[in-house]
Amino acid sequence: MYMEEKQHLQEAEEKRKRTRTGHGFWPHEVLRDSIIFASMLAILLFYAWLIPPPLHGAADPYAQAGFVFPDWYVLFSYGYLRWGEYLPQFVVPTGFIGEIVGQPMFPWNAAWWGAALTGIPVGILALPPFLGGREKRPVEDPWFAAAGAVYLAHIWFISVFSINIFLELYGKNRSDFCKLDSHGDLLCGYREPWIAEVFNSIPWVMTGVLMWIVVYFVGRGLLVRAWGTSFNVAKSRQLLVGALLISTAATVATFDTYDDGFWDAKGLLTIKDYGELEAMRTQPVDVHVHDTNEFTDDRGWSESGVVPTTAFLDWNIYQPARYIITDFADANGHQDAANGINAAAGSQTFNGGEGWSTNGTFSVTEDTTTFPDGHHEEVTSITSDFSCEFRSSERKINDVSTQSMVTTTLVVTNAAGNEVVSFSNCEGATTELTVGTYSYTYDVTVSGALALNDSITTETSFSMKSFQPLLVWNENAPASLAGHTVNLSNAEEMALGGSAFSSIENPTYHTNPKSLDAKLTYAMFIPCVTFGALVFVLLRYMARGYEFEMNKCYGCDLCDDACPVRLFNGGDKLNIIYNTWNNEDDGVPMYSCLTCSACTNACPQLVDYDSYVDIRRSLIVGGPQAEIPHTVLQAVLSAEADEAADVEFVATEDYPITSNIGYYPGCVDYLDQEMVFSHVNEGTMNLGDSTTAAFTLFEEMGTDVSYLGRDFLKCCGHDQKWQGLDEVFEKLKAYNQRKIHESGIDTLVSSCAECFRTFARDYELEDVKVMHTTEFLIEQGFDMNLKSEETTVTYHDPCRLGRQMGIYDEPRDLINAVEGVEIVEMEHHGEDAMCCGVSSMMSCNEDARSLRVSRMEEVRATGAETMLTSCPKCVSHFECLKFEGDEAYEDIEILDVVTFLARQVNEKKAQAVESNVGETVEA
Repeated sequence: MYMEEKQHLQEAEEKRKRTRTGHGFWPHEVLRDSIIFASMLAILLFYAWLIPPPLHGAADPYAQAGFVFPDWYVLFSYGYLRWGEYLPQFVVPTGFIGEIVGQPMFPWNAAWWGAALTGIPVGILALPPFLGGREKRPVEDPWFAAAGAVYLAHIWFISVFSINIFLELYGKNRSDFCKLDSHGDLLCGYREPWIAEVFNSIPWVMTGVLMWIVVYFVGRGLLVRAWGTSFNVAKSRQLLVGALLISTAATVATFDTYDDGFWDAKGLLTIKDYGELEAMRTQPVDVHVHDTNEFTDDRGWSESGVVPTTAFLDWNIYQPARYIITDFADANGHQDAANGINAAAGSQTFNGGEGWSTNGTFSVTEDTTTFPDGHHEEVTSITSDFSCEFRSSERKINDVSTQSMVTTTLVVTNAAGNEVVSFSNCEGATTELTVGTYSYTYDVTVSGALALNDSITTETSFSMKSFQPLLVWNENAPASLAGHTVNLSNAEEMALGGSAFSSIENPTYHTNPKSLDAKLTYAMFIPCVTFGALVFVLLRYMARGYEFEMNKCYGCDLCDDACPVRLFNGGDKLNIIYNTWNNEDDGVPMYSCLTCSACTNACPQLVDYDSYVDIRRSLIVGGPQAEIPHTVLQAVLSAEADEAADVEFVATEDYPITSNIGYYPGCVDYLDQEMVFSHVNEGTMNLGDSTTAAFTLFEEMGTDVSYLGRDFLKCCGHDQKWQGLDEVFEKLKAYNQRKIHESGIDTLVSSCAECFRTFARDYELEDVKVMHTTEFLIEQGFDMNLKSEETTVTYHDPCRLGRQMGIYDEPRDLINAVEGVEIVEMEHHGEDAMCCGVSSMMSCNEDARSLRVSRMEEVRATGAETMLTSCPKCVSHFECLKFEGDEAYEDIEILDVVTFLARQVNEKKAQAVESNVGETVEA
């Protein structure tokens, strides 16, 4: 017997030895730790190389050596400090504390935002010791591990990705970036541009990865519901590739949105007002360097000593709100105030109260000489400035400012006489004018003491300027002119260049001047979530991988002591695991495992051996190499998985569903009724009675439950899953999930422990509560005042219901609710209960028979007349002893708990009928 053998082993003098066929040293752990250590070292060295320029002075000897460790706090908090510049700034009253320290108001500014925000992640580091359940490994708690990854990614981006310390440093030390130093000399970077581009693109690439993950899982969920069994592994892989293509295309197509600093989203707080950017008037111009050097030599500018206009377009941002760069400096010479072309101006000096009034016209042009094809289509109007000024020779007369004694008015009208600009007192104005001719009137009047004093002179002037697009010589112009600003007034230059010039399409159009700050803000959130999602997906995948589960094993052999099969197959549980681990085609021993979870129950590390067995079986080529006695029945169930079999099942709209609670009978019940499974060995049990019994109890309790029979749902797939037939199981699962959701039920009940466990743990029924019948009866308040003749029963805990689902008390509570029934426990019960000996219709052999005999001996030892259980499979397997002609246990009745309760209900009803008949006869 099992316990006798266990005791014998415990008393054995020789120490048991385990034989390993694989490598005793698991290299993947060493590889993992080596990668982590190397990454940490690389980051430290990278920081040490990167940090000296911005954080250490030139006099710092360590900085001069070119190798220092950084000021971690400055590095860490700098990103928050930059972000704090765009958060609300306000003043906080300090109250009585302020009176004490002499500071009644406290300014909460960017510096304090940086300090406060830095404290949040630092404070988070102190939380884990106070959080419960942290003894779990990442694969056991992927959500917590993913949160940690988000945290670490956030720290990385807020530090390494901080603007001046990282991106700007790289951006201004790349070989394709140049600038003028304080002496006017050209300085260019040395590093390859791709380094900056790679680090610049990291946040957006991570966004694409997140999009890939989201598109795949959302698409997978929708397709599984829509297609059911048609959505197989091949289609899942196609969806994975399709999601990759979609996310890649979307990422590439929207990269400019990120690279330009999220212009349309107001730069993620960095753009307060687009008007400020529209007012930017900086423009590229030709620049004479102070002295030539190797940088001007490399670029061919040393001969002229001039850096051309177009070169600066690659280095700086100009007029980001304008598609075509405007010549606000009039470097081209478009404006000719003397002739009223794109400009007008005038000035006058007068004495006392003479005043001045003038008028005239000017034209906003679209010269066909300079713009042969007209203005660019994006140029629909011309920005124009209007201004004036005045001042008197005396600032005050009798302490009154002479400025207050002068009044000016400037009015501009278009050709139709409509006023387009008007202001007084030289307030000035900027407006957009279309091509055409405009008239202006400028009036100056003097009043008060200034008008009476002819000895005081007043000077006044006005100007009107319309700014045409900036013209530069293009690549078709002579080399000496290409890239330079066009000088329309230089006849020699114009003759040399001819018409090889054009306006500039702004390469920095809709580029946020603070794009680096916007990228930092973005990088603090979305890319961090991507890292968390990657870690979660990886850990979920790892959790299904047997190597990572088995890494928890200490080799203490407690699993061997608990394993019932080990006593009969002459092997060692750990030997089986290690051997099959290293020899994937040697899977036969794996099918001796009952997946009863007794080993996991005994394991101090809670290693999930069942999941290991599940995965290993699915990896064995050629299907399960196991002893399956009922091959015909299994073939029938597996055939249901095919899509062609769907027509044999009733559609949801044609099925009578009257309740939000559904009952699934399971396959044992179905096969017993349809194929007389229980009578194969000329037995007398009736497994099909469990469904009838369940509905007897439902009706007695007045609970409306819809029957979801095997003409509506397919097999749950439990046996196929644990035989290693994953593809068959996934098909059954997809079909059943779809039908269950279509049925509209919110509670699914089953008397089969295997079906209950499969629906609850292996299906995705988020909106459906899955319950075993015993659970459901207790929840519904089972109290029927049942009575029975004095009898003693014992209860056998099914592996799937007990150790795997944690349901121990509910069946016992139902039994105890029957008056006259005494329940006694076997030696092994609850978490330590023995298995019935057969799992997933496999290995129904002499080993399994020995286990059943051991269990029946425990039943006999209790003196119980009946053994109750909550699993039809357990009932059938224990009854097999009777079918096999073993008379030793014929006097022990084996029943399902539900059947036992229904029997009491029926007896109660029969007694009531007899009582009524007796009363009628007496009457």
